[in-house]
Amino acid sequence: MKRIFLKKWYKFQQKQKQKLFDSHWYMRFGWIDGPLTQQEQLSHLFEIHSPEKFTFADSFYVQDHDRHYIFFEEVDDQHPVGFLSVLEVFKDGTHTAPKSILKLDYHLSYPCVFKVENDWYMIPESSANKTVELWKCIDFPLKWEKHSNLLDHIEAVDSTPLYHEGMWYLFTSTRRNCKKFGDRLDLFLTQDILNPNWQEHPQNPVCTGHQQFRMAGKPFMYQDKLVRPSQDSLKRYGGNIELKEIVQLSPTHYQERLLEIVLPNWNSEDDGCHTINVENNFVVLDAIRLSAKV
Repeated sequence: MKRIFLKKWYKFQQKQKQKLFDSHWYMRFGWIDGPLTQQEQLSHLFEIHSPEKFTFADSFYVQDHDRHYIFFEEVDDQHPVGFLSVLEVFKDGTHTAPKSILKLDYHLSYPCVFKVENDWYMIPESSANKTVELWKCIDFPLKWEKHSNLLDHIEAVDSTPLYHEGMWYLFTSTRRNCKKFGDRLDLFLTQDILNPNWQEHPQNPVCTGHQQFRMAGKPFMYQDKLVRPSQDSLKRYGGNIELKEIVQLSPTHYQERLLEIVLPNWNSEDDGCHTINVENNFVVLDAIRLSAKV
């Protein structure tokens, strides 16, 4: 009951903010040497904004040899739906101009890039097409071709693979028997992600609740624990990020617990964050920036 009351209160606050502020999603990146929840770590990250304050969001990091790339969702006033882009970043905070890598006639976001043996693959969010798609890079980082549909006839968002103890697990949120995508977390598993025979995890949905379980990036090692980032959209869509420790993951069991919360308190003008990716000491995340209407 308390959570329902808080949700209504936060919605009222959001309506008031919309009257006073414009907003846009942007990206923050850099190299850190401490815990993610220490404000001084995330407050010193570099910022990447769209020149016209359109959307740069759903950021994913890839290191290819000694070069560093960020793949992300882009929204502008030219293409009718979201599309995918990439840019290269450098340790002094500079970056190349973004280049689009995938534009289709349906919305794309969440370009989850990962490696299988020596090849780069990507699972973009394509729920508007009712598919979970696998794309292969044939000329890194700009040229991609469709490999296959991992799942068909399903509304699933922010699908994220993890190879763990000889099995591929696909974390995703579906809208099966729930109101919002973030109300549940589902797992699918297979031995070979390139030629999959997907099985639903017997505990599906492995997590249920209210808008706290949608994936917010790839699982990663943090403080010697395997964690998965998830969105908490109680206050607003993309309010903040929760780091959940994966306590148990097997073909028959799944268990997680809340470890830490990443709040967008590095800047008083920021009102949310909903994707984070961490590898070694590199971090990239997105955030929503408010600016007063003129």
